[in-house]
Amino acid sequence: MSDPIARIRAFIEERQREKRPFADDTDLIEGRYVDSLQFVDFVLLVSELCERDIPLDTVDIEQFRTIDRIRATFFAGVSSGAEAVP
Repeated sequence: MSDPIARIRAFIEERQREKRPFADDTDLIEGRYVDSLQFVDFVLLVSELCERDIPLDTVDIEQFRTIDRIRATFFAGVSSGAEAVP
């Protein structure tokens, strides 16, 4: 699966106790789609997929609140195939 957003969605779906649908603008934190125990792994996954370091001591939770925010913050200019857009 080369689409980073699809991988992020899969991470969330695989870890849900109750399988609940979510949209790209769903609050993943407030809705407990990603809980406090999963959050570090979630940040590390995003870091791996966007191929840049995200220091855990300076993480801004607002950047991870929705799929839309994650896409805008970490994957702006990246197509669904994870290739850079010229």
